[in-house]
Amino acid sequence: MAARHPEPELSEQKEAFLSALRRRRERHERDVRERDQSFWSTVGMMGTVGWSVMLPTAFGVFFGRWLDGVMGSGSVFMVFFMLAGLALGCYIAWRQVAEKI
Repeated sequence: MAARHPEPELSEQKEAFLSALRRRRERHERDVRERDQSFWSTVGMMGTVGWSVMLPTAFGVFFGRWLDGVMGSGSVFMVFFMLAGLALGCYIAWRQVAEKI
């Protein structure tokens, strides 16, 4: 009769299963931690990008309106400085996002 040794085989399977379970739990905990950080980081980045684009654009509009009022030129300067402020704001936002990535 051949001797059967199911114990070592079962023990190896059990150890492999527990090891896989530990890795999966650690990966899940890491994902939960990083997801929370990345969520708030994303919210903060959206606010920063929004303000970075909006402020130069608004400044350009107000400065252009003031200059149009002084020069009596309709809305030529307002449109020009609005577009210049928008371009500057997009550049600033792009630089901030590029630093974070």
